[in-house]
Amino acid sequence: MEFERYNSRLEAGIKIARLIEKKDKNLHDSILKNPKEFFCFAIPNGGVPVTEGFCQIFNLSYSMLIVRKIKIPYNPEAGFGAVTTDGTILLNQDLLPHLNLSKPEIERAIQLTKNEIKGRLQFYQISPQTQSLLFKKMKGKTIFLLDDGLASGFTMLAAIEMVKKYTPKNIHVAVPTAPIRTIKKIQEFTDKIFCPHVSHAWQFAVANAYKHWYDIPESEVLNILKQSKYYTNTI
Repeated sequence: MEFERYNSRLEAGIKIARLIEKKDKNLHDSILKNPKEFFCFAIPNGGVPVTEGFCQIFNLSYSMLIVRKIKIPYNPEAGFGAVTTDGTILLNQDLLPHLNLSKPEIERAIQLTKNEIKGRLQFYQISPQTQSLLFKKMKGKTIFLLDDGLASGFTMLAAIEMVKKYTPKNIHVAVPTAPIRTIKKIQEFTDKIFCPHVSHAWQFAVANAYKHWYDIPESEVLNILKQSKYYTNTI
């Protein structure tokens, strides 16, 4: 059966929740019975409306986990790693030897990325104290990490690497679309992954899973968070 593209990211989040109901009834029932044992992190910007739709179905709380790629100095559209909200750094060790970057260039690119994340946290009015409290309270909970899709999956791997440091009970990845090669890679590092549209095509783009694709502006993210019943900065 041909995949029917999502009307919106919000709808995509709802469909992930429906997939869990269909594929993992025990997990589905556990979420409904004990919602306080679960927490979601949206990777902005595109992951915010996805998470909003997901949490509407399960009545779960969520916050944001900001992850930024470390840009290649001479090709800023591409990256050689990622930095997360708490400063966790994940470098693409397979790619680095081919980039001919000096150690100072690598360190400078990492620092620029950290500064960018700091700016995003300030923009969304997330204080270091709030972040620290969220991280500490992850212990023993089942964490869902959500984005609007995976391509290489490197950003999600960095998010997983960060969350693992705070000893959650489980880490589940939930995304609307991804290529099979990335699903296999992510599966090695997470407990479960839920993805309604797994592409087996050689060429893949997250945008192809949506009828009306566009980059989510920060103004839209702020509007979602302002109106949300589920967004929080505490667990």
